[in-house]
Amino acid sequence: MLAAVAGPTPLWYATRASGYTALVLLSASVALGVFTSSRESRRQWPRFVIQSLHRNLSLLVGVFLIIHILTSIIDPFAKLTFLDAFVPFTASYRPLWLGLGVVAFELLIAITVTSLMRHRLGWRSWRVVHLLAYACWPVAVIHGVATGTDTKAPWALLLVAACVLAVVVALVWRLARAGSRFAALRVFAIAGTCVATGLLVVWMLSGPLERGWAKSAGTPADLLSGSAGGPATPSRPTALSTGLNDQLVGSIVRSAANVTATLTDTRDNTLELVVVAKADGSGTLTVTRSGTRVCVSPATIGSSAVTAQCGAVLTTIQVVDEGNGSIRGTLITQQGAS
Repeated sequence: MLAAVAGPTPLWYATRASGYTALVLLSASVALGVFTSSRESRRQWPRFVIQSLHRNLSLLVGVFLIIHILTSIIDPFAKLTFLDAFVPFTASYRPLWLGLGVVAFELLIAITVTSLMRHRLGWRSWRVVHLLAYACWPVAVIHGVATGTDTKAPWALLLVAACVLAVVVALVWRLARAGSRFAALRVFAIAGTCVATGLLVVWMLSGPLERGWAKSAGTPADLLSGSAGGPATPSRPTALSTGLNDQLVGSIVRSAANVTATLTDTRDNTLELVVVAKADGSGTLTVTRSGTRVCVSPATIGSSAVTAQCGAVLTTIQVVDEGNGSIRGTLITQQGAS
């Protein structure tokens, strides 16, 4: 059955939007944190104002992360559980990259809790934990790029690039203003920052932006999209379960030009297949779920079967004309060449 072919859902939009919002806020918080560490103050922007903004941004990151996690769990697409949200690398959906998101979330929890308890902790202890922000941020960036289904979208690339640029500029600015006694360390740190940024770009080009990333990233076979590389636009990936024989019922209408059969899956009545057959044996198959068109493909029309390649799935409909405008059939799908 075409078990989960669907257009974008509100939960999917909420998951992606909250994730990117959290990344933007976290990047802004890290950049402000780097700026405040210089202990500079200006009349227009007193230091306490920047510190307050930094703290509030950090709290907002937590709010959007909670939304991101809850919507990811509630949305049935990736089949995530509450355990997956707190125990890294245990999920069945892209376990490594999703696990990095869990690690980033837990690092952020540690930073937030110790910040709220700063008056009970020594400055040195608080400082050591707070430096985890520098680990939390790159882990979050990698998680978002590797797990997101819209990573290739131009707007997503621009957003990630802006976040990385903001933090890198802040770090280089801070390191450049370090005291003269840290000259060697400063040069090493600036070079390391630039090299790390370059490695991130190389990894993206050879990984998440390459065709076939969805499969190599650890997406379960029944959730792979029609394209081996995953969707390049911000649409919900299609998921197909193969080898099942689902029963279809519907109607057939004949005209001088063609024959149109409209069939509905009896197991999932939101799934509709429309076959338009021409006299020369050619035709089209249109797959629609809940009124949203998800596949249109050329079809080969036989005497009792219709065959079409819908994305990476070879779809066959064995049909029986029952007369009186009624038709029934059996839907058979198997993984085909993409």
